[in-house]
Amino acid sequence: MHLGPLLLTALLVLPLAAHAGQAGDLVAAAAAAGRPPECAARSGRAIARGPTVWERARAPELPRYCDLLARGQAQLGGDAEAARASARLADQLLPGHAAPQVLLARAALALGSPEDAARAFERARSVDPRSVEDPQTMHDLARSLARTGKRGEAIAIYRALVPRIDLLGTADQRALVLLEAAHLSMATAGAASVADASARPPGGARGEAAARRDLDEAIAYLREARLRAQTQLARDVTLSLALALDRSGDKAQADAALEGEATPLEAARPRGEGARGRAENQSAGAAARERTADDLASAAARLRTVDYLAVPEDRLALEALALERAMTAAAIARWEAYLSGAGGQGPWAPAARARLDALRRGAGGGGHRPARAPQERSAAPRPTTGGAR
Repeated sequence: MHLGPLLLTALLVLPLAAHAGQAGDLVAAAAAAGRPPECAARSGRAIARGPTVWERARAPELPRYCDLLARGQAQLGGDAEAARASARLADQLLPGHAAPQVLLARAALALGSPEDAARAFERARSVDPRSVEDPQTMHDLARSLARTGKRGEAIAIYRALVPRIDLLGTADQRALVLLEAAHLSMATAGAASVADASARPPGGARGEAAARRDLDEAIAYLREARLRAQTQLARDVTLSLALALDRSGDKAQADAALEGEATPLEAARPRGEGARGRAENQSAGAAARERTADDLASAAARLRTVDYLAVPEDRLALEALALERAMTAAAIARWEAYLSGAGGQGPWAPAARARLDALRRGAGGGGHRPARAPQERSAAPRPTTGGAR
């Protein structure tokens, strides 16, 4: 048994449990943490009272500066370009503060420019290291670091963010953080495995231990995500967990995770007696398999739009796992595409090849032959490019 995931899960749960009765205070603290210190005193008073005489004398532009920052924060979710404009105006009014740079960074990331975001975050941190400590900003900082190739720094931010994810606004946001952190840890484990192979014999054992630790960390994040309330990302979490478990060598648990997806459909089938009951069961079973095939085909198609992956070829691996139970030919095509691309040259190629061989033998990766669905003919793999956007 590996203790890594258990210890990490305990660390994830304890900080949150300690504040279980203070959810309102935590949310308020998170909102306050995102407020720049130069605006904190003003925002603590009633807006109708306006700035004090002392504030007007010392910084006559402060009220407008703070209003621009507040407006920019509100604009981030719907109009990132307007948020960027607000940040630039605020920076012109009171140069040298970290808050406008943080807003510029978050707007740049929302506009698809992680490089610009990383540079703006760096400027903000050089002015005030604590300017990136609220959870929403930490999440954007981690994503900008990951997307500019700074995986080590990104993982450090995710490790600090995960115990605070209950401060994020929605269950989907919390699940997304855990998914991103898990895939980043899995990518780091893969890199450590490659380094281990090239370093043998002198430092190979250390590389193997690092890879094991990172993979255990990924599994712990995904188990934490799975324990939480179901979200739109629930299936992504299950497939990612199965992928991580399979790569760790725990094929039985990986298959159990995949089987769990089909359990509600199996339980819903009627149980009749006699010829009529058997006919009803067969009809219900066929309908359940068809629904499963449609559901999994939709899940595989949606995986082409996700942005939590740290390694682009893992999209094919997740699609293959989504299709294995009901669309065998399509799953085989996905694994073949994975192995013929970058995945075939990576550290997880043996695990992928084992699943492909099992499917070809008719074992379905889980000890039984999955039913083929009519929709298989339209589920050919499409080329995938790019990683996390």
